[in-house]
Amino acid sequence: MLLCTISTLLALIVQTIFFEYSSSKQIYIQARDASINSMANMQDDISEFVKSVEDRMVTVYNQEKFISDLAKNMPLNDLRDKYGNELNYNLSHHMAISVFNKTFNVKAFYIYNTDNEIISTYRASYSPKYSYPADIFNDVTANNAGIVDNYVKSDNRNMLISSYYNVNRKEDIIRFVFKILYNNASKTIGYIVCDIDPKTINKIIGKSVYSNDQIVWLQAKGDRPIIKIGNMTEKQEAYYHHIVDLTKNNSLLIKNNIVTNGSEFFSIPNQKYNFIAFSLTPQKLLEANQQVLTRNLFIIAILLIFVFAVSSILLTRTITNPLTNMVETITKIKDGDTSLRVEKLKNDEIGKLGENFNNMLDTIETLIFEEYQSQIEINNAKYKALQAQVNPHFLYNTLETMSGIATSQNCYTVSTLCKALSNLFRYSLDMQEPLSTIEDEIKHLKNYIYIMNIRENNTISFEIDIDNSLLKESIPRISIQPLVENSIQHGLRNKRGNKKISIHGQIDNDSNIVISVSDNGIGMDADQINSQLGNPKFDALEKKSSIGISNINSRVKILFGSAYGVKVFSQNGEGSTVTLYIPHTKTEELKEAK
Repeated sequence: MLLCTISTLLALIVQTIFFEYSSSKQIYIQARDASINSMANMQDDISEFVKSVEDRMVTVYNQEKFISDLAKNMPLNDLRDKYGNELNYNLSHHMAISVFNKTFNVKAFYIYNTDNEIISTYRASYSPKYSYPADIFNDVTANNAGIVDNYVKSDNRNMLISSYYNVNRKEDIIRFVFKILYNNASKTIGYIVCDIDPKTINKIIGKSVYSNDQIVWLQAKGDRPIIKIGNMTEKQEAYYHHIVDLTKNNSLLIKNNIVTNGSEFFSIPNQKYNFIAFSLTPQKLLEANQQVLTRNLFIIAILLIFVFAVSSILLTRTITNPLTNMVETITKIKDGDTSLRVEKLKNDEIGKLGENFNNMLDTIETLIFEEYQSQIEINNAKYKALQAQVNPHFLYNTLETMSGIATSQNCYTVSTLCKALSNLFRYSLDMQEPLSTIEDEIKHLKNYIYIMNIRENNTISFEIDIDNSLLKESIPRISIQPLVENSIQHGLRNKRGNKKISIHGQIDNDSNIVISVSDNGIGMDADQINSQLGNPKFDALEKKSSIGISNINSRVKILFGSAYGVKVFSQNGEGSTVTLYIPHTKTEELKEAK
């Protein structure tokens, strides 16, 4: 770092010396070009302002009645009574106040006919300091009205930009003159004179000058300067008057980059309107950038020494301290304290390293926990496999024996119940094949319904509506009866009055088999159940000893894919519907596919 600091400082010193001897002229040229570009941008901004004034003066054509009366050469007194009467209607006042908003700062507004006779006038104030002429032709010389007269008599159709010196205000007032044309713009029938405060254009020019020592003025050929800003020396003032006279006499040959009296002279014509922007920029202003840059280079060199010294200390601590803490934490973890994590991490490379290290430890702990859970599940599966070795045939053979004894003793209800229970167990315990048919499922369901009717004293009515065309369709074994059991246990347990369960089966529009079990019970939390059924991590096969909705949903998804399964629809107090969706596949076709 010390070597880097010394090298950087030497490079700065060499660059400063080289700059003094080789780059001064280039920077001067760049500053001069920047000044010219600034003047060009200033001309664009002034053009936008002038265009906005012109757009508002064009609205005079909206006064169709006035244009018509003016074109018909209505007598002057009649025009004045109709459009220049302060008590009745004053067109100049309307346009100065309504068409031009306050930002334009209109000071006077005049409407003339082609004989320079005033029709309507507006003046912003009448105080001794802020008074404006009632008619610009009352004093042609003082009000620079000769330029206006020449413009009106000419064929020039562009708006005139001029000015006059207001003695009372002791400053130039910007003047815009707009011809009113008629008959497809072939005839001039009058014109508008709009005098505006110079503040707006002063602000535009002020944005483009370096200092008050730079002189900028606008002037049209054959006219006096429109506006001027800047403080002039005696030499600059003499050159300024020389350029003004040449421009006023239409004898100026425009040239840029003329060095005179220690100043650079620039002139930028306006591409649309009738004026030129002139500038006298002292050479010392153009050289100021060079001097400031040289001084700043030396200041930067001094600051760099301080910054490098402080940064080296802080950077060393920033890098070494986190690394030291990380090494100490890793050592403790290595010794067995796996609950520790790297702390006080920042958003940098070392912080990212520590964050990844913590994530790695979390992942390792998660994997260890999942391995432990997997081992527990394997042991549970082994235990259940041992339990399943008990011969189930002993159970339903005993039930058949009991049925025979009950028949011999004329206990037909007990006999039928034993047979139904025996068939129920025989079908339930035969799990060699995961699939059965809807027909076998319905037989199994009817045995269950018979047993439940005995238990519930026939308080529940059952309705089975399965299309005969679906009886040979494949369905996961023991998937309808648990849905009915769910309705009895959860939907109708606390139901009072009539209890009903309906089982329906059909083909939907997607050619899927839809088995629905509906009850008129108390309802259930369908959103919570559907959320659990849609959770891929929800272990439905190990939660309960009985086969429930989650168990059926998991088996269907394993057999047919995630697009199928169970959905619950319920409304509190009005019942629930549990719907099973499976593909339209016969058992034989599924076996052939396997």
